[in-house]
Amino acid sequence: MMAKKIYVAILALAGFAGGACADDNVEIVKQGGASVTLADVEGFLQQMPADRRVGYLENPTRVQQMLIGILRDKQLAQQAVAMKLDQDPQVQAEIAVLRDQALSRRRVSAFEASLQVPSMELAAKEQYLAHKADYAISETADVQHLLISEKGRSDSEARALAEKARAEAVANPAGFDQLVQKYSDDPSKVNNLGQIRDATSDKFVKEFSAAAKKLTTVGEISPVVKTQFGYHVLKLMRKTPARQQDFAAVKDQLMAKLRANYVDEQRKAFLAKLDETTPSVNPQGMEALQQHYKLGDQPSIGDAVKAAQSGSK
Repeated sequence: MMAKKIYVAILALAGFAGGACADDNVEIVKQGGASVTLADVEGFLQQMPADRRVGYLENPTRVQQMLIGILRDKQLAQQAVAMKLDQDPQVQAEIAVLRDQALSRRRVSAFEASLQVPSMELAAKEQYLAHKADYAISETADVQHLLISEKGRSDSEARALAEKARAEAVANPAGFDQLVQKYSDDPSKVNNLGQIRDATSDKFVKEFSAAAKKLTTVGEISPVVKTQFGYHVLKLMRKTPARQQDFAAVKDQLMAKLRANYVDEQRKAFLAKLDETTPSVNPQGMEALQQHYKLGDQPSIGDAVKAAQSGSK
């Protein structure tokens, strides 16, 4: 029954995602006297960055977990109110802090929405021309390899077997698939038949990537290569030369980054204005804080504010 209700809820959320006319108070799911509405879901989603929300809702399992979690919190909250736990001063203080945090986030969001972000196209072009090498795509090589491990063999036995496999590969490069199946100790060969994409990448051990870089002609067989995993023989399957991306290919990426940097700088400047005056500290209040939480001597808040300001520049 619950699964069916959750399924209906997912459909409701799909409408909500595009819906200017959705009713915020429409019930999605209810249990034990508590219900979850679209407004509740929106409140939950507001706690995460906007760019994560769409991806979050695309996962049905995550949506179900979200709805069940909100529903459980609501039921427990109802029980807490019935027990008058909401009247506990500590609970009221926590609610007040959460309220302030929510309003603080919304104020910053409102500030960012009010910004008139200038066009970044010219700045992006200047960035591209000044750092053109950063937008070059390195040469890549896709290889097929077989591995002779030293497990159960001496080093000389492993190398000799690798040399034998290589000689057969050189004699018949087209039969490399069969050599992988016959000789390779790499367990991943079951899924990839020894094929490795972008073998020149730094994510591979240096001896392996260096051997891949030396291969120049499709079908070429490498010398036997020793790594921490054993002895390898590589066959070049594909070579993609290095190339320079033109500005059109990276313009959107650059402009998005520059816009984000602009908004970030404006946000920092906006928040820094809050700290233009030195906080006024009540000595009795600071003493009460130290005694209540058994704190040591505390540095000047004014100095801490200045340090935070200089650290954010």
